[in-house]
Amino acid sequence: MSRAIPATQLSAANCSRIDLTPSRFAAALWLAWLVLACAIMWFAVGLPWPVRLAFCVAIAFPGARCIRSFVLLRGPRAVRVIEWSEEGEFRVRLGPQLMTHPARLATGSFRLGRQWWALRFMTPVGLFPVLIAGGIQDPGRFRRLSRCLTVSLRRASGRAEGAAVTIPPKV
Repeated sequence: MSRAIPATQLSAANCSRIDLTPSRFAAALWLAWLVLACAIMWFAVGLPWPVRLAFCVAIAFPGARCIRSFVLLRGPRAVRVIEWSEEGEFRVRLGPQLMTHPARLATGSFRLGRQWWALRFMTPVGLFPVLIAGGIQDPGRFRRLSRCLTVSLRRASGRAEGAAVTIPPKV
């Protein structure tokens, strides 16, 4: 009788799915920015206090809602799981029930340095943004997703063939 194979984690090379982990660091930075914006509005603007209060509320409530779904991945509008194929087809799972929807990258998706992605997915039920912090995700899956996203964004921008040489070299 042969020995049992020990339980091992699946290889990231064969997995085209990432379960997103929320970034508390990004949420803290965003919250600090909101507090700073409200403090500037409250203390540095020479308007009557009801107007300053209205501006602070107009800044704080949408910002807090955005932090909740975009960064902390909570609530019904949060992207919790991204699945992709090498052809650039995406599926996202939304909210606590993980409802699966086909998606495509919307305009405005971009990479922030080497470790951050700000993505916008267009689904049949609407537009869903998500911030992905690479330092806290599974490294292999994050690299694989990054390769797929880079190819998809190049293809969408018309740069799939590579850089065009427009000026000949001087000899």
